[in-house]
Amino acid sequence: AVVSTQSTGSDIATKILSDVSHTNEITTLLDVLSDANSDVIRVAVVSALKNVFSHFLTKSWMCQEVAGTDEQLSQYYSWMRETYKESYSAIVSHISSETPGLADLAFSTALSFVNAETLFVKLSQDRITELVRAVLLTKNSDLVTKIAGEVSDLDWKYATLRAIEKFSKKHASNKDTELAVFAHQLLCAVDVSECFSDEHRDNKMKTDASKTIFHIRKAYNSTWIQFLKMPKSRELYHTILTNLHESVIPFMQNPKLLIDFLVDSYDLGGTSALLALNSLFILITQYNLDYPQFYPKLYRMLKADLYHAPYVTRFISMLDLFLKSPLLPAYLVAAFAKRLVRQSLQAPPHVIVIVLRLITNLTKLHPSVKRLVHRGPDHPAVRADPFLPEEDDPAKCAALESSLWELEILNEHYCPGISSVVKTLRKPTDEILVDLGLSKGYDSLFKEYLKMWKQDPPLEFVEPLTFTQSEFADVFTF
Repeated sequence: AVVSTQSTGSDIATKILSDVSHTNEITTLLDVLSDANSDVIRVAVVSALKNVFSHFLTKSWMCQEVAGTDEQLSQYYSWMRETYKESYSAIVSHISSETPGLADLAFSTALSFVNAETLFVKLSQDRITELVRAVLLTKNSDLVTKIAGEVSDLDWKYATLRAIEKFSKKHASNKDTELAVFAHQLLCAVDVSECFSDEHRDNKMKTDASKTIFHIRKAYNSTWIQFLKMPKSRELYHTILTNLHESVIPFMQNPKLLIDFLVDSYDLGGTSALLALNSLFILITQYNLDYPQFYPKLYRMLKADLYHAPYVTRFISMLDLFLKSPLLPAYLVAAFAKRLVRQSLQAPPHVIVIVLRLITNLTKLHPSVKRLVHRGPDHPAVRADPFLPEEDDPAKCAALESSLWELEILNEHYCPGISSVVKTLRKPTDEILVDLGLSKGYDSLFKEYLKMWKQDPPLEFVEPLTFTQSEFADVFTF
């Protein structure tokens, strides 16, 4: 039989629905769908299959085995279930069609089948895995958004996470970085925050919902770990690192599993290392991660070109956070203060101001560092600085034996605001931490100090009313 029009497909569907003895016509529809060379035919067949199975999925035997049925009827039910699975797969395969009408029809049909099954059984993991895989392979953001709209209840969240995990594992060695973009889009759409609410945090798995929540937590953890193994573009890589500490780590059962990913990012240096800092610091301070190389590597990130980079203020704000702990050894804080002030000699004025304010805070939080500020010109550390600027190990750079003599140079800086910050650093009026002023750039710094002028510059006492050539003929030659 050849289905060539919508009416023919509809006629076959009507024939099947009117008499169950004609259900073998479903295989005819599947054969035509497989051999069709026209999207018009495919749309007709998918529509016919939708009508047929939308009817049969109202029967419980389509979704599960029914006890107490005779052998012949049981075989029929089993055949129908297998035919349904085959039909579902055939329909899902057309989600990737370049014809919008066919793709949308295939997607909506598959979605309606999945939801119809839940009248009798739990959400089918196999069906969701197949659907998610087909949607992600289309690389169609709109379709991903549509399926993300379905991920609202707990069963959908768990099934979607497992589907993404399987997809990520299968494509971990794929060189196509675009697949990770859409997998990330769907993964971020799975909101698991409710699973970590106070209501569920200490739940002892006494109900089906609590069991599902427990499995969602495990799935979220394993899905992210597997997803991070997929090949990613630099843009996506940086996006993940930017949001990891706020959007992912709080909802992972074992965030320490991220250590390999974060350490590799940290070792890359540059922007990747900067973006990995927050997540690493959270693992160290909140999850007792033992990573002794954190501060030495952070120290090595302080390079002269950093102060001209667009992300310098973000980096300094994180330095301010990382160096606040009173448990840090004096030599470590001194090393950061010394390298910061040394490299600030080549930094833009607005960055120098931020760096000096950071050092001001460090001297207040770590009084042992104040000695570097107050060592006078006769001190040996000033006459012959023992600091080793090329040494990347803060324990070996001899910063604690040095002094911040660079402040004398900065005090003579052409920008008047810098000298005032230097004075505050040397003689702080209180122990209150100062605001770093991270939002202020060079333009705002210039405008701020332009307002400091109290009066107009002196001009001619008697303002001339005219300017003629004859008046200045004896002075200027025109």
